[in-house]
Amino acid sequence: MAGALGWARGCACVWVVVCGCGRDPLAIETGCEELSPGDVVITEIHANPDGSDGQGEYIELFNASGGVLELQGLTLVSSREDGTGASEHRFGESQIDADDYFVLGNAPPESLPAYVDYSYGNTLGNLRNSKAALSIRCGETVIDRVGYASTRDGRALELDGRLTPDSSSNDDAGHWCVAPETAPEVSPGNFGTPGSPNSACGEALVDGTCIEDGARRPIDVLEPGEARITEWMANPYGADDDLEWVEVLFTESADLNGVRLGASSDALGAPSFDDVCFPVGTGTRVVFGASPAAAPRVDAELNFSLRNTGERSIVVAVGDTILDRVDYVGSEEGVAWQVDPDDVLCLVDAAADYEYSDGNFGTPGESNPACAPVLEEGMCFDGDTPRPIRSPSTGQVQITEWMANPSIVGNREGEWVEVYFATAVDLNGLVWSDLTTRSATIEREDCLSVPAGGFAVFARNPHRDENGGIPFVDAELGISLNNVDEAISISVGGEVLDSVSYEGSRPGVATQIDEWGFVCDAITPYGDGDLGTPGAPNRPCL
Repeated sequence: MAGALGWARGCACVWVVVCGCGRDPLAIETGCEELSPGDVVITEIHANPDGSDGQGEYIELFNASGGVLELQGLTLVSSREDGTGASEHRFGESQIDADDYFVLGNAPPESLPAYVDYSYGNTLGNLRNSKAALSIRCGETVIDRVGYASTRDGRALELDGRLTPDSSSNDDAGHWCVAPETAPEVSPGNFGTPGSPNSACGEALVDGTCIEDGARRPIDVLEPGEARITEWMANPYGADDDLEWVEVLFTESADLNGVRLGASSDALGAPSFDDVCFPVGTGTRVVFGASPAAAPRVDAELNFSLRNTGERSIVVAVGDTILDRVDYVGSEEGVAWQVDPDDVLCLVDAAADYEYSDGNFGTPGESNPACAPVLEEGMCFDGDTPRPIRSPSTGQVQITEWMANPSIVGNREGEWVEVYFATAVDLNGLVWSDLTTRSATIEREDCLSVPAGGFAVFARNPHRDENGGIPFVDAELGISLNNVDEAISISVGGEVLDSVSYEGSRPGVATQIDEWGFVCDAITPYGDGDLGTPGAPNRPCL
């Protein structure tokens, strides 16, 4: 195996004349024109090291040319499977002996593992774990290219060691496999054969089976209803391509093998863990992430994009059998969607303590909190529980007193109306109207309840220190009261419950109706000195 002049901090220097970071911006010859397609073969890819990918990634090349090859001027390209999102590295001075292997890694030159010959530093970023491609180019000439659908944590992808490495055999996905149980452990938790002949891929996949402890057994297949999509981050604060995730709750023990996720039943991703058994227990929450950085814990690769706007769906399936589906509309940046224990769909409460990373809120891998109750029309909250609003009907409501012309404070602060209710009711939805057809509705989410035989006070200003000292205000009065020639009514659902009219009013004196229906001026002081009995029975008119 030949030596190499590696890169430091992601940049390479060709002797002392030209330096480049990923691409050479100068119009110079590549220096690799003598290489032909197939001279260099990609034979092993470790894109998904155990734990955080960090600096443990590597790529193995093989010299199939029959002679010593100079790599200087070649370009290494990492991209999505369709070629988009490409990152590049331009080789510095390096060579491979005939029929030998050459290992490239992302660790800095000063800390390269013994099995890595050359550092491409951070020029490629993290290699993609699924739906990705690697290629070697000389200018516009492709020397070799390999696409791969998925990877397995801690195990390299290897071209079958029983084959002679060439650029045709490595085009067939069936000639690749994850490093088997017998592969060497090259670093803690990571298995492969960098710089050495590859492992022989095991027996061909057998439908409906997986390998556990070196033996093949039937997959414990999930059935519909045994996997539920419970949470997803469609619009993370940060890069969507790296930070999206989906949480799936498994309600029965089974194998994850063959599980597929997608935006519809017609757009499902590649099956997960096809060969090595991946059992999950009852109650396990599996987090599928776009990258290891997507959530505090990522268990498997998310190989499709969730999108942020419009009507969207997420489907989880085994083969073509749909296990669960959720539908949602739009998203809020940094806030996950969730399905709570009562199967209610909502956005996670960003005001609560559910921030799992800077600017992102959710509970990936953890139990979901209950969604806040949503009020339907005609409902109000009785404590924390929604219930139907108890609206009064005609004959149950009487306007019994009103202050149209306060003197201690101005009209805007001191006006009020008192109403008697013969039965227990809620004030929610009641509508006040005046002679000019102005109206105001009592709109509150919590139930504004009045007991049977009780009085409710509606005031322009609910603050006692500003409204002349009204002892208690039940709801706001959204209309103003003229001092003369006025009519006011209270209604619900278009039905007038009661109304009164008056020709005038005395300053600082409320007008009252006693229990026999007589109308007169109030004589009892309240609050700061005006006369009236807001919220209390009226004195008889003499």
